[in-house]
Amino acid sequence: MLTRLRKEVEAALTLLAKFLHSLGLNPFSLSLLGLVCAFLSGILYYMLAMRPWISWVAPILLLLSGLFDAIDGAMARVYGQVTRFGGVIDSVFDRIGEVFVYSGIILGGLSSLFWGLVALVTSLMVSYVRSRAEAEGAKMEGIGIAERPERIVILALATFIGQIELGLIVIGCLATLTLFHRVWHARVELS
Repeated sequence: MLTRLRKEVEAALTLLAKFLHSLGLNPFSLSLLGLVCAFLSGILYYMLAMRPWISWVAPILLLLSGLFDAIDGAMARVYGQVTRFGGVIDSVFDRIGEVFVYSGIILGGLSSLFWGLVALVTSLMVSYVRSRAEAEGAKMEGIGIAERPERIVILALATFIGQIELGLIVIGCLATLTLFHRVWHARVELS
């Protein structure tokens, strides 16, 4: 859903990409910054139970990781730096970032092991199905209601209101629906 909205804000992302490029950043460095933000967010989620005053920093870093992920692609397109390997690295960094964040939440005791793992596994599977189906030639962008941007926003909002486990439950349920939707879409496109 938010992927479709991204097309609406592409101009703003392009301006931001140009500004960051003028500072010497490139798409890879933005992907790396996104990974670092996700890593730090995961650490802060882990520490959250002991230090509640940081409850607003973890979701801000999470949102920044998503922003850098949106900008890196815009920068690559604007400056003709789109490569297949860049797409692979970006995707790998996104998955590692998700693992960091969900692991921090689970290990920090902010959710039950069950719901933490459901959110983690379904999130990874949503991305895997997209990747695998696109490798076979299916168009998967915008398919489903819980792509990575939606999951980031849900978790950030849940953190801000102090309902992290509820956010993981919502993510797990919506990601499961997205997973089935993507499998069905791939079946239709590839049959």
